[in-house]
Parts: sequence; C-alpha cells; structure tokens
Amino acid sequence: MWHDMAQMGDEWSSELRKGSIQLCMLALLRHAPKYGFQILKELSNLTKGYLELKEGTLYPALHRLEKRGLLKSEWVIEGDSAPRKYYSITPKGRAALDEGLDEWKWMVDGCEALLEAEK
Repeated sequence: MWHDMAQMGDEWSSELRKGSIQLCMLALLRHAPKYGFQILKELSNLTKGYLELKEGTLYPALHRLEKRGLLKSEWVIEGDSAPRKYYSITPKGRAALDEGLDEWKWMVDGCEALLEAEK
C-alpha cells in the first residue's frame, strides 16, 4: 500500500512540474536575462527544490519558448570567461506570462475551494 501511495506522489509531482515549468521560467526571466545554469539554480532555490530540473529538461523547454517567440537569446562574453547564452523574455512572453498567471490563480483558487469544501 505504501509503495502505491509513494508512486502516486511521484506521478502527481511529475504532472504538476510539467504544467508549471514554462510559466515559472517566464516568471523568473521577467526581471532580468539569465543564462542556463543560472536558471537551473534559481528555479531550484526559489521553489525550495520543487523545480530541480536537469539540463535535458531545461534546454528543450527554453528552446520551445524561444521558438514560440516568448523568449530571445544572445551570446554574451564576460571578461575572460567562455561565452554564455542569455535568455530574456520578449513582449509576447510578458503577455503570455500575464495570461498564464491569471490561469494559474484561477486554477489554484478553484482547486482550493473544492478541496476545502470536501473536508
């Protein structure tokens, strides 16, 4: 029984993460451009480890957002270090973030109302 519950918890976490990664990346980039490793660390730190992504998850998501015109990227050379690819949000990305945040709040409010009513 415990194994089934733990497996269900993993499934819930996986589905919730999938649904929130892009929204959280847009939110993270709304204030300043960031490079990939920085995005990984900040997502993990700011979500208290909940969105601890691997590069194999992060970069495809960044590329999808860029392909849709929600992000743009540019290579930056800082001092003697190797060039880093920085990602920044576009005006279209800001509009998508606003829409996504409204949807997120609506979902959370609705789910909380349902869960509280069922106690």
